[in-house]
Amino acid sequence: MPTMFFDPATYDGVNILWDSRRIKTSSTKFGEVRYKPGGFVGPRIQHYYELVVLHSGSCRVSIDDVSHDLTPGWAAIFIPKHREYFEFSAIAETHHSWCHLDPRFMPAALKHQISKAPFTTPCSETFKHIHAAAFKLRPPIKKQADGLINLIGLSLFSEYLNMAQEFMAQSHHDAAINLAIRYMEEHFGDEDCLPAARNVSGVSQNAMIYKFREALKTTPARYLWKLRTEHGVAMLSDTGLSVAEIGYRCGFKNPYHFSKLVTKLQGVSPRQIRRRAWQD
Repeated sequence: MPTMFFDPATYDGVNILWDSRRIKTSSTKFGEVRYKPGGFVGPRIQHYYELVVLHSGSCRVSIDDVSHDLTPGWAAIFIPKHREYFEFSAIAETHHSWCHLDPRFMPAALKHQISKAPFTTPCSETFKHIHAAAFKLRPPIKKQADGLINLIGLSLFSEYLNMAQEFMAQSHHDAAINLAIRYMEEHFGDEDCLPAARNVSGVSQNAMIYKFREALKTTPARYLWKLRTEHGVAMLSDTGLSVAEIGYRCGFKNPYHFSKLVTKLQGVSPRQIRRRAWQD
């Protein structure tokens, strides 16, 4: 790795394919680039809070002479005042994008949380949607859009912290549990959600029950009913749907079962929850 600081003539590497997608304000900048095999960036001193997403190819980055390999589909976070050098794949094109924020624009509380965050984590669907939203804006960007771009940038960093926390929590669970939980969260209203989640997990019914009891101190069925009830409680506050309709959409076969579990979990009936949310 080079020991000198960058030469402005070669800073972005000699094998860049294109670098035409940039969305920026005075505080926030989004960019996207592809490199031919052998491309590089740096060495440089990082001046911003920056998120880098590797879409394809490979990248090894050295931070203060400590090497890290970036993973496609994952995001990595970089903080100011560290020395960086990026080396992209020697045999294939590498596609990556980034978002950086000026430290003066970053809220102090967010800086503090970022200082404790892991260096890299897999991208959530929410992160991908927020990230894509920035590139739906096309130059020339009007001044009125500056506030929107800044908020998208802050939202992206906040979601990074959220998905990192979720990933660290899931890393303590068995892979089969993570697969089952994710399926339940996406299909909780389906009548066959539980057996389908078990199929996705790839383990037997008894094994799945054992794993849930070991890791979560509950059974898969109880976990699903709690999940359904929590979604129902949120819908009581946020929609005008009837109690029966909410129960049906959340996977309950009758409103009595829904009301019973809501009352058990919340200590009040569905109608009381709605009354409080709408009147208070």
